[in-house]
Amino acid sequence: MRSYTTTPPVYDRSDPNQSGPLVVNYDLDQLKLGENWRVTGHRDGAAVHDRDLTPGNGWCKAVYAPECTWPLGAHLCVLVQWHPDRRTISDWDARLDAVATGLRSRGYIVERAGRPADPNRDTRASLLVYRMEQGKTAPQRPADAWAHVPPPRTYRWQERTPLDDLKSLVRQTRANRNGSHLVVWDIDTALWPAEASFCALLRWLPARDTFNGTIHDMLCEVVPLVQEAGYQTRLQESPVPDAVGQFDLLVYREPDSPAT
Repeated sequence: MRSYTTTPPVYDRSDPNQSGPLVVNYDLDQLKLGENWRVTGHRDGAAVHDRDLTPGNGWCKAVYAPECTWPLGAHLCVLVQWHPDRRTISDWDARLDAVATGLRSRGYIVERAGRPADPNRDTRASLLVYRMEQGKTAPQRPADAWAHVPPPRTYRWQERTPLDDLKSLVRQTRANRNGSHLVVWDIDTALWPAEASFCALLRWLPARDTFNGTIHDMLCEVVPLVQEAGYQTRLQESPVPDAVGQFDLLVYREPDSPAT
């Protein structure tokens, strides 16, 4: 099996991108909801693998969530991607609720965050799964907090997308020169703030040997620039280390924000 079945992984708050998904994937496997591959036999000298799953509930995989997307006060946070059993597609909501209930039994807070999934269109759904720092209170959000998120649309090749607009805005900054790069990425709507109508991840890849002072310079340039263009920003809550290989900034618009 894929999990550490005899020695559960330990969460390391200083390395949440690696250890967070390991911990949650272990728990998913224990619930028989994870990828959970096992050897079921042998054929022609090779092992035959199949998943050890609860019948009908599909399977899940936890992937890391950039720390700037976490709910305020979270200690651990991942995005859980749920792949339904297509044979029970008529029970989509009940099966997804069963997955959420299982994760809650392991001490996680689970939200069906992001754009509501459509069983007739979508091949999977996402859950925001997290634990809070001791003494912190989880955000109280209604189940339909993301109902305003617009449905996906297809753009013609000559049309500019909202991502294109943000890329153009940051392309000429000093933070995007001299060996450093600013990359704009689309992210799963489950990682959007509940108040956002558009959201993207702005990842800064600094030149080698870039230290905290330069990170501060980047933020002093980029944050006012995007805020003046009508965007909101969010940083990670934990302190920025002295040197980083990358740094993430969440950039989003609220429904009433003017577009540039």
